[in-house]
Amino acid sequence: MTSAGAGAGMGGSTLGGNTGAGGVASAGATTTAGGTTVAGGQVSTGGRPGGSRSTGSVTITGGTTSTGGDSNAGGTVSTGGTMTTGGARTTGGASSAGGTPGGSQASGGAVGAGGSSATAGTTSAAGSTASAGTAGSGGAAGAGGVPGTSSGCPGADAAEFALVQAWLNNTIAVGALPNYAYSNIKTNFPAGAAFDKLACSIAMSCVEFAPMETDWLRKCEAVVTSAIVAESSYNPNSVVTDSYATRALTGATANDPTVGLLQVRFSSTMHDFNYNGPMAKMAALGCTWPPELQTQPDTTNFWATEGGTTYLSFMQDVACNIGSAAWYYFYNATGNGGASAVWISNYCAGQGIAGTMVTGLLSHLEGGNYPRPADPNNPYPWGIECCSCGNPSGCTCTGCTGRFAAFMGIGTTASRPTPDPFQEVLSPEPTKYCK
Repeated sequence: MTSAGAGAGMGGSTLGGNTGAGGVASAGATTTAGGTTVAGGQVSTGGRPGGSRSTGSVTITGGTTSTGGDSNAGGTVSTGGTMTTGGARTTGGASSAGGTPGGSQASGGAVGAGGSSATAGTTSAAGSTASAGTAGSGGAAGAGGVPGTSSGCPGADAAEFALVQAWLNNTIAVGALPNYAYSNIKTNFPAGAAFDKLACSIAMSCVEFAPMETDWLRKCEAVVTSAIVAESSYNPNSVVTDSYATRALTGATANDPTVGLLQVRFSSTMHDFNYNGPMAKMAALGCTWPPELQTQPDTTNFWATEGGTTYLSFMQDVACNIGSAAWYYFYNATGNGGASAVWISNYCAGQGIAGTMVTGLLSHLEGGNYPRPADPNNPYPWGIECCSCGNPSGCTCTGCTGRFAAFMGIGTTASRPTPDPFQEVLSPEPTKYCK
């Protein structure tokens, strides 16, 4: 299936995930379709209608939808998977019922189970146990986990697995995640096997897909743990049916929503990994990839119609969802940093151009053909890195003290960290990201 020059923009993720009751609505998108003020749901300012065929680039609840995503006329056609990941918007922090302009709110895009318990983004009670930023100085572990002794995640370094568990319980980095996210974690991933699978999926995704540069195992863990807030507020069943999800096909209508913790799309992230990604790494994460997909002919209508039906539960599987999205974030971060898009088939052919974490996040948000140069001030990467309450346009968030920065213990009250991990140059590694 060719890409028509752009990814189906996965992109309308809410600006850093300031969602959930108690969050502040983003500037310019504070009302639902019915004209009522969104009760605290952080909405996207609209995604970018240009850099992708706008899947997900539509705003989620309450925001104005994107133009539906033009098809990136003029983009180069890639073979084997070009559409961007599909994980764009936040679930769990969507606005009140009724805020569904343009069909952009997912079923399950409402505040997520337990999401209404947040009070203006304050941290959970457990968060008072440590001062912000004590979550480790940046990762003693290198790129790649050392098998540890934890029975909950035997493939990852035991200390890294325990650290991710601590982040998810808010026992280390105060305010790193908003309160509604911690509430949803407790609801959707209660103690025991479910919680261990969530923490292990994050840890193992980074064992397999963290960039090779120094300390990126832990930086990867912090990115993924934070990004899940922006995409689903830790509601694994989130399904977002945006305008791209129901696009017209030849002789059919698409059923191609963005799904799960990191809002992946069947026709993009899953398609791209299916034909280009290393299946052994996905198996190591605990993801059972449907064997029939690996021999599936690459036909447009199949990949555009099966994501919302036959393969919905596959995409909601925590290991498969986090693993495929992490792969997508980091293959783009390490290879889509040039003046024009580098699709996965080109990357695997050795044509990747070094990028940054901002590159990877914007490729997920807006499509691989995102507007160049990568904008570090885009609220999506900014919120994931710096702002515990989400988007600086929709809440008071001075400096860089939340989310990734809090996990890594590098926050500042005045500006981004220096040096800034999200601006660090990450080099192509096709042997890691390609089959």
